Parts: sequence; structure tokens; C-alpha cells
Amino acid sequence: MFISEKKEEYEEMQKLMIGICDDEEIILEKLQELVEQTVRRKGLEYEILAFSSGEALLLQAGNLEIVFMDIDMPGLDGIETGLRLRQINPTCTIIMATGMEERYKEAFYVQAIRFVTKPFICLEIEEAIDACLKRRIGSKTVEAYRNRNLYQVCQRDIVYVSSYGSYVELMVRGKRFRKEVSMEEMEKVLEPQLFSRVSRKYLVNFAHVDGYKNGIVMIEEEEIKVSRRRKKAFEDAYIKFDLEYRDKM
Repeated sequence: MFISEKKEEYEEMQKLMIGICDDEEIILEKLQELVEQTVRRKGLEYEILAFSSGEALLLQAGNLEIVFMDIDMPGLDGIETGLRLRQINPTCTIIMATGMEERYKEAFYVQAIRFVTKPFICLEIEEAIDACLKRRIGSKTVEAYRNRNLYQVCQRDIVYVSSYGSYVELMVRGKRFRKEVSMEEMEKVLEPQLFSRVSRKYLVNFAHVDGYKNGIVMIEEEEIKVSRRRKKAFEDAYIKFDLEYRDKM
């Protein structure tokens, strides 16, 4: 699989932001090493931020998508930090790290999805990250070209897709990518929870829709008309996205 050498132009759009928090420096370094090995093997664009206290983590809480956090820390422990993190960034996925089984139940208060035990095991770290990625709607990628360079485009970053017969164009945050497939083929590739075909020419990403009124989708300062035949299906799918998936973006 070829990824363009110019991928830095795009990588900021899909970077996975991971926080690691533990008050013991040796444990922090080991966990960071294991997490980095795992996401690198998966070919993900990522940035890992390491914190030695809950207070330091909360200063960056709004930027984090996944957090590995020790439960037992001086000052703000993992539970209190997790509760405050939830207020700042409700969609952040929390994984608790602890060697004390008696504290597992407390993690339910912060809606932690997984535990990793000390000493850390590589497989356990990988399983935890896989669980996070499965919750990450739109994390799958599609191959597309821009200026003759091949990119892996994260589906969540695609604003809309427009058809030009034998090929489609993907609008990705102000940049256009090209893929040599029909709209019907493209529709099969994209995650149905996130995308809807609104006409023969357009597929839109619900997460980027700014508004919808009288059969018109407002998206990235553009107005796209929903065909009469597809209007009911679009509206039902849009409501379902809001109710079930928006908070997982």
C-alpha cells in the first residue's frame, strides 16, 4: 500500500490524539512505548501526550480522543480526573490502568470502556486500542488521489462525495481528492451510519451537515438539494445519526 511522501499535507486531518497519565515515570514510559508500538503497527497517524498528573492532563483534555489513565494517583486520582474529563470532553474514550482489582468498579463512574492491568501486556494494550477504534465512527479509510499522489483518506473527514460518471471527487476539508469508481461503488465502501446518498450526484457526511431545511442540505457553505425520491430515507437516516452516532464522532 503506497502512501504519498506528501502525506503531511493531510495527516493533521486524521491524527489520533492519545493521552497517557501515570504519576510513576517508569510506568508512564513503558505504557507510552507499548501504545506507540501498537498504533504504529496499525498504520495510524497519531500523537501521544504523556502526563504525570490528572491536573496536567485536564489542561489538554479537549484535544484527546483516547486516554489511558492510572486510577491511583496523588492529588486528583484517576476517577476524579475522569469525571472532570467527561465534563470537558464527553466523547473521549477512557481506559483505566491499575494493579488493584478492588478499584475496578469505580471506573464505571467515568464510563471507562476497558481496563489494562499492571504490569502491562502488549496484547492487552492492543485489544484496548482495537475496542476504541471500533467505537470511532468513520475511522475506516479509502484510497484516493490528489495531485497524482495516493492518500489514505479517513471517512470521517470526507465532507461530501460528488459523481462525475466514471469517477468521483471527495471533498475533504477544503481539498478535493479523486477516485476512479462509480458513485454506486463508492456508496458500498462508505459507512452507512455516516453517509447518505441525497441525489444521483451527491453523497453527504451527516457529521459535516450544518443544517437541513425544505429539502436542502447546508454543508461547508454549500447547498445541496435532496431529491424527492431520496428525501424520506435521508431524513430518517439523519435523525438516526443524531440519536445514535453523533456522540461517537
